[in-house]
Amino acid sequence: MSETSAETHELAADRRARLDAVRHAFRGLHRADPVLDLDGRPGSRRRVYLDSTATTLMPDLVSAGLGDYFDCASANSHTVVHRAGRATTRAIEASRRAVGVLVGKHPERDVVLLEGNGATGAINFLARALFPPELRAICKRAQGQDADDLAAAFVRADPSLKERIEIMRERPLVVISLLEHHSNILPWIEAVGRHHVRVVGVTSDGRLDLEHYERLLREEGHRVRLCALSGASNVTGVLTPVHDLAERAHAVGAQIMVDAAQLAPHRPIQMAQGGPRDLDYLVVSGHKMYAPGSRGVLVGPLEGIGCGCVGDVGGGMVEYVSRDDFRVKQEITAREEAGTPNIPGTIALGMAARMLSRIGMDVVAAEESALVEYALEHLLAVDGLRVYGPHDPHARVGVIAVNVPGLRHAVTAAYLDDVHAIAVRNDCFCAHPYVKALLECPDEVEARHRAALDAGDRSQFPGMVRVSLGLYTTRDDIDAACEGLRAALRDRTRIAERYAVDPHGDPRRIDRAVPEPVFDLDRAVDRWFG
Repeated sequence: MSETSAETHELAADRRARLDAVRHAFRGLHRADPVLDLDGRPGSRRRVYLDSTATTLMPDLVSAGLGDYFDCASANSHTVVHRAGRATTRAIEASRRAVGVLVGKHPERDVVLLEGNGATGAINFLARALFPPELRAICKRAQGQDADDLAAAFVRADPSLKERIEIMRERPLVVISLLEHHSNILPWIEAVGRHHVRVVGVTSDGRLDLEHYERLLREEGHRVRLCALSGASNVTGVLTPVHDLAERAHAVGAQIMVDAAQLAPHRPIQMAQGGPRDLDYLVVSGHKMYAPGSRGVLVGPLEGIGCGCVGDVGGGMVEYVSRDDFRVKQEITAREEAGTPNIPGTIALGMAARMLSRIGMDVVAAEESALVEYALEHLLAVDGLRVYGPHDPHARVGVIAVNVPGLRHAVTAAYLDDVHAIAVRNDCFCAHPYVKALLECPDEVEARHRAALDAGDRSQFPGMVRVSLGLYTTRDDIDAACEGLRAALRDRTRIAERYAVDPHGDPRRIDRAVPEPVFDLDRAVDRWFG
């Protein structure tokens, strides 16, 4: 073995050792939870957490780091006159850099903007920046001569708006896909109106329809302002070729925004490719990448975006304030992150991003790919279980949606938790169009569901059960899920008799037997007072 090969092998072994050191050290991972069997007999089982797509567990590394911060430097940011304030401010900026490194941002071009409400907040910020609410009527509601008159009135009132209005009118379209989370659908409908949103379909196995995407771009061409597309589905985990999508968008003069909330915890990302395959904007959600309670992030060329304030106004974002005026700071991170930030969440996000970079996302991806292959093989072997999305393990990240025929999705999920201590999620996962497409829900059935919703009844709403993996997931966890699902299939008649679904869509045991709560706020406080 050459000296270079030996060094590479040693580095790979070191990074794998880092992963092994982290993956078994998460808060709440090693615990037993109370369970009740179908006859109401109590017991205890090892907790199996398979809801990482909703929110990941917190690594001990991050928890311990936050403890160090609170012990040593707990303070507000935006000051240099005392050491705790300096440490807080520096930690926030270090977190910003750590996220930028993790996603491979363009070093000279891109800004890392921290948002309060996860990827939802980040996408809404971009929608407001590209399509300011005060100007949206131009492309959202007004048509023809009315739009001309409205645009002219805006320019007369403020000539500096002319260029922005021209862009909005020339390029009013946003391309999304059927794969999207609601957070990457609703902001664009609100920004430009339904008639200016184009939706790329999916193939029969739930992948993005690339031919449809290319056809939309050919047909609409210069009218497309932005392609806002998922990097990985939060329902099936299906991956999209984001750099190929970027190249095709750029060919017609459009930009691309990748919703990487589900991609970033699972796969390497390199925004800057050095050409037309660059990603313009990227959003991530900290609570889905091992920093529960943290913030969302928007990364991209933001310094020249927008004018004035796009987000909230308040403390910290101004140069000065008088009784009748104020002047905002020019630096976008100062201008658009007004007020006291979520300091613990920001620091947790930075530590989690740094942790993933130290391990190496290629190592994370390789380990997860092997686990996804194992999970798909064993879930597909559960006789009668419906597994959605492509069966190719390399086409998806660790997110797998299933259903037990004959059981409502809510009942399946509740049964797995009550009887097997397996935490999964059910419903449509804030991705109604995609889930209904995978379920092949006909228009007349959807009409009945909508009528039921209008009447206040969600009990029959369609959905799935989602098994989602994290760094801490093991083959034993997959085996436990398969065991629980086999039992659900075997005992589905008894299970259906033991559970009801209320009008809110929530399941409950008919015998009202439920395991003890695992956390109670009042009890947590009262234990300190005896």
